[in-house]
Amino acid sequence: MHKFDHEAMNAKLDLLICGCDRNYARSAAAECFEKVSMLETLLSMYSEGSDIDMINSSPVGGIVKLTGDACDCLMQAFGASAATGGAIDVCLGDYFSRRKASKGGEKIEPVRGRFELDPENFYIKKVAEGKIDLGCIGKGYAVDEAVKILRDTWEIGSAFLNFGGSSIYAFGAQDGGDPWKVNLAGGVTYGIPESGAGVGASGTSVLGEHIVDARTAEVPQSQPFRTWAFSGSAAASDALSTAFMVLGESEIRRICSENGVSAAVQRSEDSPVEFL
Repeated sequence: MHKFDHEAMNAKLDLLICGCDRNYARSAAAECFEKVSMLETLLSMYSEGSDIDMINSSPVGGIVKLTGDACDCLMQAFGASAATGGAIDVCLGDYFSRRKASKGGEKIEPVRGRFELDPENFYIKKVAEGKIDLGCIGKGYAVDEAVKILRDTWEIGSAFLNFGGSSIYAFGAQDGGDPWKVNLAGGVTYGIPESGAGVGASGTSVLGEHIVDARTAEVPQSQPFRTWAFSGSAAASDALSTAFMVLGESEIRRICSENGVSAAVQRSEDSPVEFL
């Protein structure tokens, strides 16, 4: 097993590769890390000249030509918003950035941008004032793109990617044939099938109850301690685990049923992990 890591998007991407020699694995990892760094320059709202920065800086009525990656990530982000009934919404970027910069106690009125995406021609039009923030899905999207490189370009048969603990994808098996596992909490693990799966994780252990319900632009009075989403995509799992922090059990079960995903919730630090 060969281990590599890379700093990007304010987090560390850990990459484990099995089934090949170290030089081959190192070259594959280098291409993955180059792609992830490139995606950061395209998808970050804080990177001057990025696709997202150009969208956010454009006037109402302005049209921006997108790269394929930015267009694809935006499509997935808008799809996740629709699937969750608007519980997450990347068009609240202006509100998120002002809320993050505030010192607390002040009332911040939400500004929800409106955008029209033309995925066939890679254009996006700003319809109403606002900004896009891909923070709930960007790392997951980067993991998915790295997985494509490992599988399709380098024909790697087994790898485990962990981006900041919140965006995970693994496929194949460890050296010796044991399946990859993700530690959840309290000794509970999630075994990843050999065909591969993404795991998204969100929680309050680091920043406290901070995740905003995009439908109300407020932090719910009570949030679970941790949530996880399991699906065939790290991007989808990343976004859904965030949404699950503000949704009730019945809503989570409906989303899982309609979209072919699974979920787990830990309601408090001392509670057991419940798979939904």
